[in-house]
Amino acid sequence: MKIKYFLPDWEDRLDPNFDFEADQLSRPREEAFENDQYAHEFLNSPPYDGILISLAVYQNKVNLQQGEDGKPSIRGYKSVRRYLRLTGRNKSLEVMGDCGAFAFVNEEKPPKIFNTKRVADLYHQLKFDYGVSVDHMVPDFIYQFNRDNEREKVFLTEQDKESRIRLSLKNAEEFILYHKKNDYNFVPIAAIQGTDPQSYANSVDNCLEMGYRYLGLGTLIPKSNPEVVRILEAVNEVLNKLDGLKKKDIKIHLFGITRAELLRDFRRLGVTSIDSASYLRKAWLRSGQNYLLKKGKWFAAIRVPYASNPGLIKNAKKEGLTKKDLRVQEAHCLKLLRKYEGRKVGVNKVLDTILSYDELLLRGWDENNHRDKYREMLKYRPWEKCKCEICRAIGIDVVIFRGCNRNKRRGLHNMKVFYDHILNKN
Repeated sequence: MKIKYFLPDWEDRLDPNFDFEADQLSRPREEAFENDQYAHEFLNSPPYDGILISLAVYQNKVNLQQGEDGKPSIRGYKSVRRYLRLTGRNKSLEVMGDCGAFAFVNEEKPPKIFNTKRVADLYHQLKFDYGVSVDHMVPDFIYQFNRDNEREKVFLTEQDKESRIRLSLKNAEEFILYHKKNDYNFVPIAAIQGTDPQSYANSVDNCLEMGYRYLGLGTLIPKSNPEVVRILEAVNEVLNKLDGLKKKDIKIHLFGITRAELLRDFRRLGVTSIDSASYLRKAWLRSGQNYLLKKGKWFAAIRVPYASNPGLIKNAKKEGLTKKDLRVQEAHCLKLLRKYEGRKVGVNKVLDTILSYDELLLRGWDENNHRDKYREMLKYRPWEKCKCEICRAIGIDVVIFRGCNRNKRRGLHNMKVFYDHILNKN
């Protein structure tokens, strides 16, 4: 059974004509939205089946604006599909919307702006394919500011957790009733919350009674693999009580997790869709897992910070280096990496030069063993072993940790490996 993969979107576009040799954008910064491309425009085939739009992200970053006709828009577009440029060969990609409960997890209740009526109306007016009910995540703890205005961890009581589950169920019922009343076209998805297998199963049972046929399980990210499996098994016990025809009609979505090691369990337990940006964001958010090969091996990307980095300049000054000295070192690092790609210089010389420049940031991450990680990657030359269009097009630049146009391309490479060789080959 195919599991659909939705990519959470944070406007992760890139400059398709970025000049890697000159290290320059092909367009002015103010023309980014008009000229930069989404992965489904940039790649021959997108490494996902759809895109997840969280309203909280767009509320803060792009602003869902009301036009003169009283209808919302995203950057002036009245349709989320037009905004995402899902035309031509990309028409089959689907768009799922949720409220983005992670944005207000530390609040007692979801903000009033994310009320059921407004959220459902947005899904309908902006022409989403799927819309998720308004929920409230149920973590073990949240962060709040104390009297000294210091951020501190606050553990939720069992009563607090139960209140959040009940609120999510209440909103789910209001959501599907409002959807039916207005005969909206998007498919409604119930946001399922719980604390343990039984509470998730109870929420599923309630939402099936409401009439839902698409169930989205939330707050799974902090849970261990065995916990996730037990939750899905409990959900399946509820579904097994349905007659065969009805069970086949039920779809299950998992919010925020992919868990490659659990894909067989996901298929066995009826998961039909997942979402996560982890493969994209590992490209720049991890120190040792930035570049993935299809056999599942991760490599560290080589960091070549910009000479204009304030931290670099500050530390360089302490060492008696000028801004000009930094620019010379920066250019030398990039030149040496290209020479290494062409097998014109040895790995030790590259490592000494790169680390001498990079360590001006005084990183200290991973107990300073990044020399070993860099050596492993350079000796293995993984970009030469990959046949994806990104690695073929930009070569060693795909493993250089530097700026969004390299980092996001590396992230797209990771997603293609996941989508083509892990998700659809497992």
